[in-house]
Amino acid sequence: MRPTPDYGLTISPNLEMPNTSFDPVTRTTVSAEIRQRLADAIHTGVLAPGTPLPAERVLCQEFGVARTSVREAIQGLVIAGFIERRGNRSVVAEKLPDVNFTGDDRKTLVTQLFEVRQVIEPAIAELAARRATDEQRDQIAGIAEKTTTDLEIFRDLDHQFHSALARACGNPLLNEVHSKALVALFRSGDLASLLYAEVNRSEVDEIITSSLTAHRTIAEAVVKGHTRKAVAAVVAHLDDVERRMVERLL
Repeated sequence: MRPTPDYGLTISPNLEMPNTSFDPVTRTTVSAEIRQRLADAIHTGVLAPGTPLPAERVLCQEFGVARTSVREAIQGLVIAGFIERRGNRSVVAEKLPDVNFTGDDRKTLVTQLFEVRQVIEPAIAELAARRATDEQRDQIAGIAEKTTTDLEIFRDLDHQFHSALARACGNPLLNEVHSKALVALFRSGDLASLLYAEVNRSEVDEIITSSLTAHRTIAEAVVKGHTRKAVAAVVAHLDDVERRMVERLL
C-alpha cells in the first residue's frame, strides 16, 4: 500500500472547534471504521461544511488508534470529496448539491424517484451484505422487526430502514448520494398528496403491509451476508412499491 504523506495537520486557535466525541475503534478495519464515523458526523451536520477537522492527535485519542489509521481515513475522505485541504488544515468540504427531480405530474415524479432508487439501492444492499458491521446488521434487523399500520409512523420507519442500509454499505459518497434521493422522496408534496388522499387509503395500507414484509426479507439477507438475495429482495421491493403507486394510486 502506498504510504499516506504527512500533511502536518494543525488547527488555528482562532477557529472554533466543533464539540465532537467519538467512541474508540476496536475492529480490525480501523481506518475504514474511522472514515465511516467521520463521514456520518459530516452527513448529520456534527461536522458542518467549512469546519476544520479536529487535529490528528485529538482524533487518535478519541478513537483510541494510531496516527497512521487516522491519516488513512482522512485521505479516503479527501478522495471521496468530503474533506479538502486548505493549507496545513483539513476542512469539511461543501456538501454535494441537492438532487432535484422535475415532472409534469405526480406519477412522473414517482417514476423518476424510483428509477434513481433502482440504480442505487441494489448496489447498496449488496455492499451492506458484504461490509456491514455486526452492530449495523443488528440495527437493520431491529428496524425491520417494527410494524405499524399508521402511514406517518411507517414513513419514518421506511426512511430509517433504507438510511441504515446505506450507512452500512461502507461507501460514504454512495450514502450521501442516496440520502439526497431519500430527502427528495420524503419531502415531496406531490408524493404526499398521493399517499394521504382518502381515495387511496386501501391501496396505501397494502403498500405499508407489503413494504414491511419486504424490509424483513431484505434485512434477513443482509444479516446473513447473502448478497444475491439482498439485491433480489431490494429490486422486488422497489418494483412492487413503484407499480402500486403508479398504476393504482389516483
